[in-house]
Amino acid sequence: MNLQSARLNAGLTVAALAREAKIDRRTIDRAEAGETISLVKAYAIANALTRATGRTHTVESLEISTS
Repeated sequence: MNLQSARLNAGLTVAALAREAKIDRRTIDRAEAGETISLVKAYAIANALTRATGRTHTVESLEISTS
């Protein structure tokens, strides 16, 4: 399941996920578009989705491209 699908399944907007992950919403937009983001921010996104859903999400399972 990619990042956008996981976010939508969690019922989160880009802005809500960005707030939960404590990162800029443009970073979420870039990650969902398949652009490379930093590994630290990718982990923040995966951890925020894990907290929001109660299910484990990883950078790899969300198909986030990292540098």
